[in-house]
Amino acid sequence: MVYHGWPSKGCGNCRSRKIRCDQARPACWECTRTKRECPGYRDELSLMFRDETESVARKVLSSRSSTTSSQSSSSRRQKLPRSVHPALPDQNVASSGTSDSSDRLDHPFFDFVSDIEPQYYMHQSRQSPLGTHPNTGISRQEAICFFLQSHAIPGNFLITDTLTNFLMESGGSLGQQAIQSSIVAVASAMLSRVRNIASLRQAARQEYGSALKLVNQALADAEEAKTNQTLGAIVLLALYEIVISRAPQGIEGWTNHICGAAALLEHRGVSQLRNELGIRLFLHLRYQIIISCLQRDVLVPGSLLECTKLDLLPGIKDALGNKLILIIGNLSNLRANIHTQVLSHPQEIISAACTIEADLIAWLAALPPDFTYSSHTLMPMDRSFERRCHGIRPYNGEYHIYPDIWSPSCWNHYRCARILVSEIILSHVHKLSNSSPSSLSEDFRIYCKSLRSTIRRLGADICRSGPFHLGACNSETLPEATILPPESYLGGLMLLWPLFIAGMIEGPTHPQRQWVIKCLETIGRTWGLAQALALMDLLIVDPGMFHSVEKYGEAADTATGSSEVLPFSIFHVPYYDLPALKEYRELQASST
Repeated sequence: MVYHGWPSKGCGNCRSRKIRCDQARPACWECTRTKRECPGYRDELSLMFRDETESVARKVLSSRSSTTSSQSSSSRRQKLPRSVHPALPDQNVASSGTSDSSDRLDHPFFDFVSDIEPQYYMHQSRQSPLGTHPNTGISRQEAICFFLQSHAIPGNFLITDTLTNFLMESGGSLGQQAIQSSIVAVASAMLSRVRNIASLRQAARQEYGSALKLVNQALADAEEAKTNQTLGAIVLLALYEIVISRAPQGIEGWTNHICGAAALLEHRGVSQLRNELGIRLFLHLRYQIIISCLQRDVLVPGSLLECTKLDLLPGIKDALGNKLILIIGNLSNLRANIHTQVLSHPQEIISAACTIEADLIAWLAALPPDFTYSSHTLMPMDRSFERRCHGIRPYNGEYHIYPDIWSPSCWNHYRCARILVSEIILSHVHKLSNSSPSSLSEDFRIYCKSLRSTIRRLGADICRSGPFHLGACNSETLPEATILPPESYLGGLMLLWPLFIAGMIEGPTHPQRQWVIKCLETIGRTWGLAQALALMDLLIVDPGMFHSVEKYGEAADTATGSSEVLPFSIFHVPYYDLPALKEYRELQASST
């Protein structure tokens, strides 16, 4: 593979006319304006990197200066069997029959140090590869490059530099082999979904099985289990589940990996925070672990909260982030205590929930001015907005612009926590009102109405943050460092949990629920995150947090004489009759 420079990104018409192309899809603005048929865009990846193997081979054969050692090294790369990476046992992999195009991925030995030049995957393409359709003979290098350019975001564990370092490290440690296999598995799975390449999907499954085996071997070694490489491999395996878990049942695969990562963090202890990479891994994992605990109504590991109190990074924003994580951890523990009936009396539960609500309000009041966002209304003549957002229009025509790419994620953490704690208060006030209607004062009834208004406002704000994550702002309107590159799927990844919460508020026919469903479908199909489609299926069948309000009116949270209670846990959905069940079973059958 040889880097051939930066190619033109415009469509064929704009290149021939030598004019600027806005690269909109499915047709650029210039072609639309001049009523021309837009021929589409070239695969920039293939143009930048061309296979020069035969050319190089001819040069080597013509030159007799090559040493014997270099010849044997070349032979090793070409002939060493795939068994260097342990294969998935027969019962866990798809059938071994593959097409010719898949042979390029599955059989040749892949030397991470020798086979890829650093420039290959360090380069960040500014042209989104989404929607391009090259030939199906995708190499492992192309899949990795596609994956790495989606992670070129400062401040995140899954960034190009970190993953590149993992790929470039030589040595045969189990953790190192595991993370390399995990990267290939995720990269292949993601590209296979975006471009719908069956052979690449099968290769991803096989590499995933190899990574699982290597991780299990690493975990059996007490010292190897503590390495950043082993933990990083588990993080990537969890990401793999997000990419391939189309049915809601598949979410359990992500949960299992997150639980494993939580146990490993506990095993690593405070010593894991002595280097930058260890801190990055911890910061990346802690909120995912808390989300998993919230979903399952279990306690957050105590060591996670204790490590968060250490203030690992300086700066007021990091301190505010730590404070918010601790509050959300307390919220998860409250849900767990209610679920296990450590707390059972409604008044006791309401009191604890109100304390958490007060902490969240205090956190909000402490935010610095540069953390705020601005609200905007979609202009009628803004024809490019939908194209930038992959067909998504802002909910009710309104959207937010944030100062950087991490602020909306932090804001949505707060919004989700506030919605969940308000749900706890409302559901237990309703129980209390049914058992003793006279015990509720008029002030408390007004407070409950204000909680419902707050939940709806926060849900709408989550929806308004969506366009910023999905590419509504471009480098012409905001500094490039503050926005996600167009090829990055991280915006969609950060939206999954907040959108799910926002979608659960209203009933199935409500416009907000329908907007969230469309947004999740776009994320799932455009960026290849199948878990978005699984969450979409859950939203299609769930009655909604306010189903009692819709049925009985605004008095549903006071004394109504009805035995129906607002659902406390919005995650316990019977998903075995969902439309995706058949597809899920077929996927499971193909993997055995």
